[in-house]
Amino acid sequence: MQHYIDRVWVDDTRVYAKTKDGLMASYRFADWDRLRNASQSQREDFYLTYSGIHWPQIDEDLSFEGMFSNAGLCSRTLAEDAVCYMK
Repeated sequence: MQHYIDRVWVDDTRVYAKTKDGLMASYRFADWDRLRNASQSQREDFYLTYSGIHWPQIDEDLSFEGMFSNAGLCSRTLAEDAVCYMK
């Protein structure tokens, strides 16, 4: 089953992703060196790729699959379950 990303946003401490079918996962910035040390404006400067989130100012990438599998919401293999962004 594929889950398509509907929305990605950040607050002061986390990045969040929500799928079109209502699943939601997040990561704490504190868990990632580059994101922990980034300014809020650097954290807010991201774009979505097919498979994740990229922060160009700090050269950091997080995958949607990792976010959702770590939250226990999908499997780790694309053949079984995938999370992706499609315009």
